[in-house]
Amino acid sequence: MKYIIKPAASLFLIAAITTTLIGLVHRLTLEPIADQHRRTQERTMREVLPQAGEFRELDVDLSGSMVRVYEGRRAGETAGYVIELVPTGYSGEIVMMVGISRAENLISGMRILRHSETPGLGSHAARSTFYRRFDGRALRPLSVVKSYPGPDEIEAITSATITTRALTYAVNEAIEWYNRGGFR
Repeated sequence: MKYIIKPAASLFLIAAITTTLIGLVHRLTLEPIADQHRRTQERTMREVLPQAGEFRELDVDLSGSMVRVYEGRRAGETAGYVIELVPTGYSGEIVMMVGISRAENLISGMRILRHSETPGLGSHAARSTFYRRFDGRALRPLSVVKSYPGPDEIEAITSATITTRALTYAVNEAIEWYNRGGFR
């Protein structure tokens, strides 16, 4: 019996100390991680809607993969909107933002905040060579093609068509929301 009690007590003590240290590290890093998330989100909003100087979250009806909508303002006027969406790609959720310029009536930008897509394939969607394909597009539905895209088409990433479709459909949701006047 004494051969069991001593090792069990040692293991219990080690587990208690480890659990306490993990909890302490979690508590110490929680706020810096949240702050970093806020800064990344603000930087991304400025990238997808550079015409805006400040952003405020709107309380609007959301649909599909939309999770938040921000109004971008400059000098007291609405410059446009940033829509945060979370579509499902090949390997899981993709957190992204789409900017719509009110003055130009165009997509002003699209960026991916987080993803778990396949490295070397779907992960290429987070590169500027892909997401710049959405910049300056008219607010009409987009479709995915394998090659030679037209004015309302996005060329699929090679071997990552599911990822490309998920992102394009999410952009289409943002376009549809804006065109139906969801910001009113």
